[in-house]
Amino acid sequence: MSQMMEARKVQKVGYSTLIVSLPKDWVEQVSLKQGDIVTFRREPDGGITVYPGLTRERENLRYVIDADICDAPNLLTRIITANYLTGHDTIQIVAKKELSQRHLEEVRAVSRRLTGLGIVEQSLKSVTLQSFVDPTKFPIYGLMRRLQIILSSMLETAVKAVVEARPNLADEVLHMEEEADRIYWMIIRQLLLAVLDRRVAKEVGIDGPMHVVGNRVIAKSLEQMGDLASHIAQEALRLKGDAKSVDPKLTKGILDYSDKVRLLIEDSFNALMKGDLKKSNDCIERVASCEALERSLTADIMRSVKLVNLAVGLRSIVWDVGQMAKYSEAIAEVAINRHLEAPSAFCAWEKA
Repeated sequence: MSQMMEARKVQKVGYSTLIVSLPKDWVEQVSLKQGDIVTFRREPDGGITVYPGLTRERENLRYVIDADICDAPNLLTRIITANYLTGHDTIQIVAKKELSQRHLEEVRAVSRRLTGLGIVEQSLKSVTLQSFVDPTKFPIYGLMRRLQIILSSMLETAVKAVVEARPNLADEVLHMEEEADRIYWMIIRQLLLAVLDRRVAKEVGIDGPMHVVGNRVIAKSLEQMGDLASHIAQEALRLKGDAKSVDPKLTKGILDYSDKVRLLIEDSFNALMKGDLKKSNDCIERVASCEALERSLTADIMRSVKLVNLAVGLRSIVWDVGQMAKYSEAIAEVAINRHLEAPSAFCAWEKA
């Protein structure tokens, strides 16, 4: 979003006080009224940035996790992840005697999975993790675009792994899921930091609090699509090439169906980025045709595939692809809501 420069004249009040008026549209946008407080931040270039309300610099804290009471499977992993997502940069895991092997394995695994999080200190009784990520260097929509591109590729590759009986492609999808997960967790971290710090929100391209909610829906929809594509890849490995025995017309139908859904995902995300309300509406309408095609393919599978194991596997794959179409509908709905945050040709604003 381009930033508008606006000039204002400095006025003198009384003997020595200088004032500058605030832009009316900005005051209305952030709901400021007489008597409210604003915060000034001095920038290195000599300028200042104004924020509505009180904002404070984040304290430099160390967040200490007691490993001894993290006795349930993966509990330590989830607590470390939650600390990372809420913007905690220094995380220390401690034990009274020694950290168990299971806890050390969880720490190493989670540090590999989360972008920019690394082990900086380690002893028998403690491990310190440090996040080296500068949140302002990762614009939110750039991250979501990367995630959308990866999951589109995952869907295409996973379905090909099934119909072409290529397990190496299925393995590649599972590797791609690891990268998709890293980007997803980074997006969530950015969104939570944007709630806590208006400066971060501005730097990563979030225009207002409502966009945090919408972006959370979009990110979760994309992440769920990645999980579905990964499940298709797992089915490809389980079927072990059995799909080669299926009628070529049926496998071509599954391929065409996945291509149709992949295009729907891309179009819904592009409509969001361009603020195209008509395109968003078209994407939602296309979901119904995908559901009809899913039912048709399911009937074909049940009618023509005699091996029960193969029929169940193909039915599961078609269902997974259909669920991805439904998640794209959520993205298009957010796009329509966002378009109506300001007056437009579709919806004018008039005072009652």
